[in-house]
Amino acid sequence: MLDEFLARFYQTISFGPGEPFPAGDFRALFRPDALLLERAESGYISKTVEEHILEFETAVQDYPQLFIKGFAERQTSLEWTQQNGVYLVHSGYEKHYVRGGEPMTERGVNHFTILIDRGIPHIACAVWE
Repeated sequence: MLDEFLARFYQTISFGPGEPFPAGDFRALFRPDALLLERAESGYISKTVEEHILEFETAVQDYPQLFIKGFAERQTSLEWTQQNGVYLVHSGYEKHYVRGGEPMTERGVNHFTILIDRGIPHIACAVWE
């Protein structure tokens, strides 16, 4: 179940050239009260799922040159533990996009707390760096 869910996460956050950010599919991966924390130089920036979606949609609209080849993120490593339907996940990733006309690859780690509620997994907290 976890492998399928994470595959869906990375498929959802990736999109082809000229495609919009798949907001509805992305939203469905999270609990409505999910907490998102993005690592920044000054610490962590807290966001809601809706704020993250708006940020991504705005970037696609205002900086289309970053997405001329689309946006792709894929898992490169995985470590996790599970207890009583709570998964603590460390998912290494690499993302691909274009900056200054040049293809870019960046690497990082998504740290997820995934809760299983009535057999359905949802991200309760996501921290990425």
